[in-house]
Amino acid sequence: MNFRGLLWSLFVTSHIIDATDEHTSLDQPFQSSFHHLQHSPCVTLYHRNGRAGCGTIDRETQAGPIYYYDGSGVPNGRDFVAVIEEYQLTSTVINSLLSSNVNGNLKGIMVLNGTDADSSNDYASQGPIYPLGYSTPSQGISYGNNAFPWNAKGDGLIQYDLYGVPLVYINEYETSYYIRNAAKNRNKASEIYTQFNYYMGPDGINSKDCLQWHDANSGKWNPRCLPLGGVSVWGFAGSPPKKSNHNYPENYDENAANGGGRDLANNGYYSASSSSSTGLSNVYKPAIVVGTSTDSTSMFHDLVPGANEGASNTLTLLMAAYLIGKSVDDATLDALPNRIVFGFFDGEAYGYLGSRRFVKDVLNFGCGEGLRVRSVAKDDTSDMACLYPMQPSMRFKDLNEIAAFLTVDQVGIPVGDGNLFVHNSGEGGMGTFLANVMKYSGTSYFKATASAAGNNANEYPYPPTPLSSVLSVTGGNVGGAVLSGYDYAFNKRPPYQSHLNWIQNQDMNLKSIASAATILARTALAGAYDNGSYDYETASSYAKNLILELSIDNEVLLELANCLFVDGKCNMLNKFASMDAANERAKTNFDIGVGSSLGKPPNYYVGVYNTANGQPFVRVGGEVYGAYQGNDYGNNKNDAIGMQPKMLQQAIRNMLDTFLGKGSMVNAEGSEVSARACSTASDCSNVQYCSTDADSATCSANKVCVCKRGFYHVALDEAINAAPNNSTGYFEMSSSDAGASPLWTEPYWNNVGVKMYRYSSSNPGVFVLLGGAIFLGACFFVVVLLKVAMKKQKLY
Repeated sequence: MNFRGLLWSLFVTSHIIDATDEHTSLDQPFQSSFHHLQHSPCVTLYHRNGRAGCGTIDRETQAGPIYYYDGSGVPNGRDFVAVIEEYQLTSTVINSLLSSNVNGNLKGIMVLNGTDADSSNDYASQGPIYPLGYSTPSQGISYGNNAFPWNAKGDGLIQYDLYGVPLVYINEYETSYYIRNAAKNRNKASEIYTQFNYYMGPDGINSKDCLQWHDANSGKWNPRCLPLGGVSVWGFAGSPPKKSNHNYPENYDENAANGGGRDLANNGYYSASSSSSTGLSNVYKPAIVVGTSTDSTSMFHDLVPGANEGASNTLTLLMAAYLIGKSVDDATLDALPNRIVFGFFDGEAYGYLGSRRFVKDVLNFGCGEGLRVRSVAKDDTSDMACLYPMQPSMRFKDLNEIAAFLTVDQVGIPVGDGNLFVHNSGEGGMGTFLANVMKYSGTSYFKATASAAGNNANEYPYPPTPLSSVLSVTGGNVGGAVLSGYDYAFNKRPPYQSHLNWIQNQDMNLKSIASAATILARTALAGAYDNGSYDYETASSYAKNLILELSIDNEVLLELANCLFVDGKCNMLNKFASMDAANERAKTNFDIGVGSSLGKPPNYYVGVYNTANGQPFVRVGGEVYGAYQGNDYGNNKNDAIGMQPKMLQQAIRNMLDTFLGKGSMVNAEGSEVSARACSTASDCSNVQYCSTDADSATCSANKVCVCKRGFYHVALDEAINAAPNNSTGYFEMSSSDAGASPLWTEPYWNNVGVKMYRYSSSNPGVFVLLGGAIFLGACFFVVVLLKVAMKKQKLY
């Protein structure tokens, strides 16, 4: 065979070998898959009293040979990196490994993707057994029986302080397959090293320390972390209330507007008698808040699918708002004695960030003197805002009183066949009324039945939902009820607060979600209908007649389900978010775009509170601050307050506008008014069907003007506020901090990663060097001899 034929044979043979080898390997030359392993890390978080999570001891890398841990023991006194299966990610296994780390010989832990492993194993939940309750950093803000084991399979691993032990999840199953086989081969494993570069801050500090960090040399304030937080979205059903004194400028002429002013004797709210000409649409009415959490968490923050948590919660509440908007017009809602408010609360997994902030602000927020301003300085129609403490809109103060909270949780995979569960103490009031209405509001697929959770409890255990916020803040004076897919314990599959809580492992039950949305919508309407008699039979019958059962084939339901469970970059979310961003740009002249998406697959981790994740900012002249104290705001025509939420929150707000903002399509003369076309909110001024004093119009994703119904609200731990006259990213402790909230933060970190390599001693290198030197000397000697011989032959 000639030389060219030999090369071709070798080329074909090599490709046949590659084609038959399905898995990557360190044995392959030029294999780069292991230089930067695709992985998801367990990161460090600080809280008020310490830290949780993982990371190396310092900025130096940590490395060791891989060791497959099957529970039978670990290398004695030798460095190693533990390789464990996905189902072994439990507190029992981690504690066993930590017990062997006396001398720091455990250099890290790798969790393998279990796609091709034994799927029959029962996966544990890394969340706590008492979620947001006893023995968690949130126990100080819990309410009632906070030691009820809602998460019966939870082992609390998510709260472990694994300082000095980096832990990562290997995303790719092929890479996991090779690592698994290599680690099981003890001779081979001793030659394969894993190196971690995961320093995430020092030990012995807490959130307050890192937020207030000052450089030792310069003394300059230089925070080393950011708080967790984001953006909540809330909105009215029906016309909004007439503005309170909080939503007028401080120098407002009380007798100049519409021939009259505010009723200061009624806390700045218009009484029914003073607004009789507009009916009940603009008067003060108690609010029935229908709320849920929109987030989740897991051991690995870029793997938080939250399918049966944030995703199913958000879908259910959106469809409830859709049903209200579709079934009941503004005129009907405005005539009812109570008002319906929807709340999509962010950051709930980390101490009810969104709902506690919202409730406390509605009841107690006070803006600094002289700091209540128009959110767009030169636009007298823009919302009032507060420069410090920073609030981009003060419309929440128009609610004034909360009558009750109605919340929904984990209905995507119900534990009962045909049953959803109602949680309420049965002690009377609006909460018990709502619970009774839910039992009368079932569908052809699911009915609501009383939970057995409190049957043998001395103190009623409320599940961890936004209802706990209003109970805790008001000391139980404002109650409510919860609709859930679980009875007295969370569903075991998918595990709660786990990277395995995703639709690929368990299909969501759209019949359950559609039924829950129907029950919520009917119950909310019944709550708005009640006049204080708590006649739940009459109220539920009224609501059931107006709101038909949501079909599981509803196109909006199906498209939203795909977005929230499978593809967080979907066209539907992008369409609504794009319009919301366009409206904001037109109003503020800030370069607001579509925020970061949930991703594909979706991720429901709340994230750090910065300008890319909803922290508001204010432009004063040529400067931009996170909050502002001073007198210069408004001197420049471009002064304004802006914010950049994530795509999900932008989409939710525009959906609330679209679903609930049809307004009164009849003018004062009784003639029907057709919807006005638009491209941005600037096309929607003086829209006739949004004509009440407190109403305004905006542009929907359907390109028609609708009445503004959705608003943003800060989702941030109550203990801190943005520091005034500093750029974003600086936070100070609130003067009203009671020391109860968990105050979660995430440290700054970068240049991190994991790689694997084959370890070899220095001896082969020495031998190669010596061999090369000898060969070089021999070559030199041969050249000299050849030169001499050529001279003799007179050839040189």
